[in-house]
Amino acid sequence: YPDREAVELRTSLASYLGHELTAERVWAANGSNEVMQQVLQAFGGPGRTAVSFAPTYSMYPEYARNTHTRWVAGRRRDDFGLDVDAALALIATERPDVVILTSPNNPTGTALDPAHTRAILEAAPGVVVVDEAYAEFRRDGTPSALELLDEFPRLLVTRTMSKAFALAGGRLGYVAADAAI
Repeated sequence: YPDREAVELRTSLASYLGHELTAERVWAANGSNEVMQQVLQAFGGPGRTAVSFAPTYSMYPEYARNTHTRWVAGRRRDDFGLDVDAALALIATERPDVVILTSPNNPTGTALDPAHTRAILEAAPGVVVVDEAYAEFRRDGTPSALELLDEFPRLLVTRTMSKAFALAGGRLGYVAADAAI
């Protein structure tokens, strides 16, 4: 039987991501959609809420629906950047179990300001997912949320091999997080 824990694969992914990550802090799944579903199965579900900020990836509400997680969509600014004050107000009102951010955002291509990511991590009562499916396409000098993993144990950073590596048929998505996650 194959190694169900995919230790060799997770070790390679951790090495690729850097930031002194180890296999214990990386989980691989059947595409990033399965990663997101697993996150919402673990931290969402009936009686729980997930929040994101539109326009963004159109499948997030579907993942929430599939896990019976209440979905709340905040809005982005007209330039598609994250309105951090509005985001923090929505988080204070909704007290979400899951906050989903994207950087660079799909479909707008806008990256998160690290200060905004930090502010949301400090305010959110639940887990914060930063979807970096397009991380390999970000502009030079644009930081990754991976830099915040050691500081915030409720941060999850998701990636996929289907975009920059043109491996959609390989169905490989993964998440880096605290080992407890």
